[in-house]
Amino acid sequence: MRPDSRARRCGLLLLFFLSGVSGLIYQIAWVRQSVFTFGVSVYAYSTVIGAYMIGLALGSYVMGKRIDAHAQPLRTYAWLEVGIAALAALSPFLLGALHGVYPGFSNALPAGGFWLTLSRLVFSLAVLTPATFLIGATLPVMSRVYATHSGRVGSDVGRLYLVNTAGAAVGCVLTGLVFLRYLGARETIFLGAAINLLVAAGALAIIRLAHAPRTAGAAGEAGNVAADSAAAADAAIPEAATGPASGALPISAGALRYVAIAYGISGFIALGYEVVWARIFYIHSSHASYSFSLMLTIFLAGLALGGAGASWVLRRRRATLRHFGAIQLAIGLLAVLILHMFARLPALHLQDWFGGYTVSYEFLIAFVTLFPPTVLLGALFPVVGSLYTRERAQVVGLRIGRVNALNTLGAIVGSLGAGFVLVPLLGLRNTGVALAVLNLALGAVALRFDRGGRRALRFAPAGAVAATILAIAILPTGFYLGSYYTETDRLIFYKEGVETTVAVLEIPEDNYKISFVNGRDEVPTDRASMSAFRLLGHLPPLMRPGARNALVLSFGNGIATGTMNTHGIPVIDAVDLSPEMIEAAAVYHEENYEVLESDRLRLHVEDGRNFLLRAEEPYDIISVDATHPANASSWALFTSEFYQLIESRLAEDGVFMQWIPIHGVREDDYRDILRTVWDVFPNMVLWTTGSTHSYVVATREPMSSAVMQSVFTRAAANPIVTRDLGPPETIAGYMAMAETDLTDYIGRGPVITDNDAFFMPAR
Repeated sequence: MRPDSRARRCGLLLLFFLSGVSGLIYQIAWVRQSVFTFGVSVYAYSTVIGAYMIGLALGSYVMGKRIDAHAQPLRTYAWLEVGIAALAALSPFLLGALHGVYPGFSNALPAGGFWLTLSRLVFSLAVLTPATFLIGATLPVMSRVYATHSGRVGSDVGRLYLVNTAGAAVGCVLTGLVFLRYLGARETIFLGAAINLLVAAGALAIIRLAHAPRTAGAAGEAGNVAADSAAAADAAIPEAATGPASGALPISAGALRYVAIAYGISGFIALGYEVVWARIFYIHSSHASYSFSLMLTIFLAGLALGGAGASWVLRRRRATLRHFGAIQLAIGLLAVLILHMFARLPALHLQDWFGGYTVSYEFLIAFVTLFPPTVLLGALFPVVGSLYTRERAQVVGLRIGRVNALNTLGAIVGSLGAGFVLVPLLGLRNTGVALAVLNLALGAVALRFDRGGRRALRFAPAGAVAATILAIAILPTGFYLGSYYTETDRLIFYKEGVETTVAVLEIPEDNYKISFVNGRDEVPTDRASMSAFRLLGHLPPLMRPGARNALVLSFGNGIATGTMNTHGIPVIDAVDLSPEMIEAAAVYHEENYEVLESDRLRLHVEDGRNFLLRAEEPYDIISVDATHPANASSWALFTSEFYQLIESRLAEDGVFMQWIPIHGVREDDYRDILRTVWDVFPNMVLWTTGSTHSYVVATREPMSSAVMQSVFTRAAANPIVTRDLGPPETIAGYMAMAETDLTDYIGRGPVITDNDAFFMPAR
């Protein structure tokens, strides 16, 4: 290979690496921005990711059908990158525009979750699919540019897969830990667009260099490398594409169809694993905003390394269906072994090495559990690329575009099917097992197709199945699959749903209950926590007597809502993401005053911010009991835009109250949250019941001493309040800072916005 040709190929790989970086920047940033319109529910997340992947599949398929006939594919690639940059740069403004259109449109639809989800999908497709269509088109186009030699197609597309996926991993970790934190979501998207423009400029530079006049010394050999120069210049179909397909792999038409279908099913399995592994991983992580990025980074890094290994092998030997089948069998077995690893994580006490839930700890547990099987998943693409193209360079765009589209469509179905059907039906453990069985079946059929394989390989499926059955037989129970809280003899409620896995444990002798939601402890009934719930329920009605309605964001197990219900408010709308938590409220019937039986309660399974965005009536009371701000599902409930939304939905004489944790929050972040509330509600008082609980209470008018005295008078006259919170002097002791002192404590500084919100858990 000529030196300039080698440099050209390295340049192409660098460009595709950078393209992978920008692709994951967009995915993570778009999901984050869509939260403000669609919410953080799994349904909202799935519609955004679904729109993203539909665009990828369409772009891959449509461009794959056309690119083999293009005389200048690298120039086409450059224009694709320019188009991606332009559409991506517009996306923050388009997503922002949806914020004003979506509420009215969604409220005009028939009631029901199906129509709401459909509206989110339609809007997501309209905004994101044009850009993701172009992103999906880059793989078949770059395959056409780079894989120009028949007999090396599998290795070449494997290299492309390696560098693009490695770029995606780098983009994922940088976006999750650095860009969103220090740049903000909108600026992160602009950075991705700048990278795309850089890639386009690099592609055009390669074309210009190929057309540059040669020196006299180089002219002598020009005749021997004319075809290579033409390919490098994008001026003609590559030489290898015009020759006979004598090096084509001897694969039957039936086997080719099987490879394509099986790779589509592999996409279903891979995304199914991602759903299952993510849910289990969250049980062992802090479920912070960066947790998913860390897990996805490990997933992508494994895919990249697997692609590298398979590409290296294919440089030295031909791909066969034996390779495809063996990889599928190994994935199935490893997927079950990973369940064992998750189940035994607590016994390793890895968190003690790091002093708790740190980035390093979460990276380590993601690595030891997820990395091995993803390496094998990554090895599939080069093998499939080699088999499905039959190593013929002249059809690389068509075949790679088609098989990649099938895999992406399978991934869409796998993500939705696993999250919405398999996990609720089978549970996390058994869904993982079912997906592993699918891998075994694909591997066994592939080996049956490979009639030229060695006799010993005919027994491989039976051996893999036997080993997998043994591994399944000794799996522990599915209860949280390795949660640190596995006292099943005290378990009084357990359910795995679409969004959450909820367990409730009880210690009757201590009159104590506690819920675990995706591994995080919630709703403990110790004395300090019960005081917190009671104050959250009693204080707003005491400050707003005669309230006509109230909104509670984060119903949980209903203790605060049930407490508020004792004040006879005619309508209480209570919202929670988790139907399993609402169902578990039945076992808290004593603590929540049997609120589920109240005809004044209207329950809504929805993201709180999204519900508030679509709300059409003002509320006399709005109470927010979101989980920790560092949690991936709650950070958007501590921003200026959220508090402005609260203010717009609060009645003129209404009361707003929100729980703000003291634990696990850096003091600077805590002050920033208080300052952000104060920026919207300058009439604010800070309360605390001790332990880790504090609250902001805000009204439109100042809370004078006369106003507070009337609150204490009403409290003294209510026997339920005095039983739950004590006499008025005890309640008065919960006031931590009045308006003047609170302003001094907050001081000057930034407010938290949707664009730059980022909370790291404090150690």
